[in-house]
Amino acid sequence: MPPDSLNKKPTRLLLVDDDPTSLALLCAFFESTDYEIFTATDGVEAKQIILNHPDDFFSAYVFDYRMPFKDGITLLIELKNDIRYRMVPAILQTSADSQEDIHRGIQAGAFYYLLKPFSKAHLLSIVNAAVKGFSTHQEVTRQVVSLSEALNLLENAHFTFKTIEQAKHLSNILAFLTNDPQKVAIGLFELMMNAVEHGNLGIGYEEKTRLIENDQLQAEILRRSNLPENRNKFVNVEVEHRTNQLDITIEDMGEGFNHRPYMEFSIERAMDNHGRGIMMANKLSFDKLEFFGKGNRVTCTVQLSPTLINA
Repeated sequence: MPPDSLNKKPTRLLLVDDDPTSLALLCAFFESTDYEIFTATDGVEAKQIILNHPDDFFSAYVFDYRMPFKDGITLLIELKNDIRYRMVPAILQTSADSQEDIHRGIQAGAFYYLLKPFSKAHLLSIVNAAVKGFSTHQEVTRQVVSLSEALNLLENAHFTFKTIEQAKHLSNILAFLTNDPQKVAIGLFELMMNAVEHGNLGIGYEEKTRLIENDQLQAEILRRSNLPENRNKFVNVEVEHRTNQLDITIEDMGEGFNHRPYMEFSIERAMDNHGRGIMMANKLSFDKLEFFGKGNRVTCTVQLSPTLINA
């Protein structure tokens, strides 16, 4: 089922596959859900359908990697180059042994994969994760307010926050020090959310997988936030605004973790319902992303354009 937060409006998916049997099976997998399904049989038809609708019409696309006329990667690159559709998640169907295809997809902006053959449960898990992520990112970017002129007066700043909601607000404010607030806000939010959930509240990877599957993640975050040992935990954010770059350092009060496996795409985690936030931040949002110490401190670097520097 689609996330509850998206039930206010239809949650629409575009399924694209040139094989009629595969396309019919995909559609059948969604029959018991609340998703509204649109279909196309090749990349050219899919792009025309997308262009014929508003930019917030679809919540995710499911593309077959190899299609006639325009394959999934070509279509993805064209959509990512159009600011209207850049943030809509694309889920690529490919075989598990196509590491080169997956690498090309990541470079083009695809962070969700369906490794063939896949089951209905795997399909819904990946689609739900993509749609939930898109919904959260839309909420983050909708809150962006133009404060760039005032914020460009800032040289150094220190912030603290405790909750996911506070992370949403702070990521937006800081993103407006940069050239591309929408893109940077999403990366900052992903890192700040990780600092709360994993860092301060100690929700591990496998545990988060189970909580999402059972729709209990938000309840567990609230429960742990109110535990005596967590009430005084917060996340520190240090901002250094230099002449040609912005450095934002995020540090939680947790035990840290090995960040290295999460900086790049892992075929072993391709079908998981989470675990892409750090990679997305690394690939999408920043010019440099570096973890320090035990892994509970990370610095994001964004190069600033002359327009912002002289603002």
